[in-house]
Amino acid sequence: MQSLSVILMCLGLVLSWVLATETRPLFFWPGALLLGLAGAVAALRWRLRVMFAPSDACLLASSLLTVHVMVRAWLSPVPAWALEDMVIAASCWVVYLLVVTACSHPQRRAWLLVLLLAAAAGNLAVGFVHFSGRWDFHVVPEFARAAGAGRIGGFFANPNHLGAFFSMTLFLCAGWLCYGRGGALLKALAGFLIVAMAAGCALTLSRGALISLAAGGAVFAVLSLLMVWRARPQVFWPLLGGGLLAVMAAGVVFWKVNEEQMLTRELRSPVSGDVRLAVWKSALAQHDEAPWLGAGARMFYEGSIRLRAPELPVTAADPLFAHNEYLQMLADYGWAGLALALLMLAAHAWSGLSFLRWFIRHRYPVTGRLAGNSLGLAVGSLAALAATAAHAAVEFHFHVPATALTGALLLGILANPGLDDPKRAPVRLPGARFAAKALLAVFSFGLLACVWTQARGDYFLARAAVAQVRGDRAERLQMLARAAAASPGNPEVHYQRGLALLEKVDADKRDAAQADLEAAAAALAEAVALNPARYLHHLALADVCDALGRHDEAFGHVRSALALAPVHEEPRLALGIHWHRLGDFARAERAYLWASEAGAWNDEETARWPDNYRLLLQHAALMRRQSP
Repeated sequence: MQSLSVILMCLGLVLSWVLATETRPLFFWPGALLLGLAGAVAALRWRLRVMFAPSDACLLASSLLTVHVMVRAWLSPVPAWALEDMVIAASCWVVYLLVVTACSHPQRRAWLLVLLLAAAAGNLAVGFVHFSGRWDFHVVPEFARAAGAGRIGGFFANPNHLGAFFSMTLFLCAGWLCYGRGGALLKALAGFLIVAMAAGCALTLSRGALISLAAGGAVFAVLSLLMVWRARPQVFWPLLGGGLLAVMAAGVVFWKVNEEQMLTRELRSPVSGDVRLAVWKSALAQHDEAPWLGAGARMFYEGSIRLRAPELPVTAADPLFAHNEYLQMLADYGWAGLALALLMLAAHAWSGLSFLRWFIRHRYPVTGRLAGNSLGLAVGSLAALAATAAHAAVEFHFHVPATALTGALLLGILANPGLDDPKRAPVRLPGARFAAKALLAVFSFGLLACVWTQARGDYFLARAAVAQVRGDRAERLQMLARAAAASPGNPEVHYQRGLALLEKVDADKRDAAQADLEAAAAALAEAVALNPARYLHHLALADVCDALGRHDEAFGHVRSALALAPVHEEPRLALGIHWHRLGDFARAERAYLWASEAGAWNDEETARWPDNYRLLLQHAALMRRQSP
């Protein structure tokens, strides 16, 4: 049973590393299904065999954070948004606990490293496809990568997240290369992959990835030098001098090879003009509204729009994420969430450092060798943890399943690094292990329930999006109807169905148009009921209500949209259109001119206030000519 759970977990990880590389859960459901099955099998077995005793402090800290995330997600104002955090947190818990227990044997962890490196090699191969000129290539047919040209992304939608994945994998591999056991050929292959991943980080043009490489490299070097100082002080100074020269030489080569790309990135997106500072201001503003427990899971989707900072360019898209995991935690989960997250990181770092201290003081004097797979994975995990923690200050990669699961794997290694001395076993905390296994059962079966209730709806919704691109209106409506039947609690399904019905309206067929308008109104009303925090839902429903003659209701939804997006052009424009339709030209003119002062403009390809204002002037002139 335990071996079966490990196999299912490995399959789920591989699928997630290949497909679950964006923030939406669409491509994560296959991996989530396998991870849910892995956790369910392990939970039914209940007694999990371990090779070494895990750290109860790590288990307790991780349990507290995960429970806090789950409770806040369950109580979130918008359950559909919170579901994304819940699925990632549950999947991470399955991976974390199975790495701590069923995969505590060094041989199984070596296989996990092999799978991780295979995923890294796959990312490099797809990155080569991007670099060859096919910048929109996606591994899933009929889907295209949304990132712009010039930056490789591998399996990931966002090049920054590929950099985060590489930085974690690189240091874990470096730990095994320097301290693990293996043949010369395997070590040479590992060295090649490390160099290739470092080059891949550079080709993502991610400044955050370079910060993470520097942070992880510094921690890796300090830990290695400290161990050498305690174990073999006679080689410390030569190693330090040679290491500094090697780092300087590698830095020069790294810069010269990537100088042109980095300068081009700086010209296109200078650090001085980075929008992150403005986004962080919005996150802090939302945190001020609910400082202790936060606004709720993924509620920065709403806060980033309602509290949009004036420093953001008017043409900049709404950020949706804080681009800083610590500030995102503050905004969504409050001081309690951030404190628990830092406690979890500190507990695992302490567990890893305690293992290194034990190895130097007690294992090394017996064996005389500063080597071992457990030692290499512990050093690599500590460096990778430092790298990803530094990267998290400027990115949101823990909201991407592939990188979040990789982080859970690192934490699992550090929670049980392989201390096999019964006299120095970690301190037992009553209830910590029972709670961890109980949470495994709850989260695993909950994950399976989410897959059953949500995956089919997301699949049909994606099919509808593909049909829309093809221009097949009938198939789009059919897929949206099936999505609504499969996932009636998904507001996006009802919103898209309402829009599709609006497009179907034909003014020459008044009876059919009336029926379609009524159906669209019902679908959009359901979307608003399920997610009242998205202003676009209110605007679409206001448009339908005006068409049906329900003008007071339409005005109410426009006002709701204005409250949710107070500086955006679109709700102000909708207000002008509302008064324009009613023939109140004075109010319509004031609304259109107010839209001209918006702090966030509509896209150029969509309706803008000048077009509607010109139409208003034409209507006013026509009425003046027709008046007696």
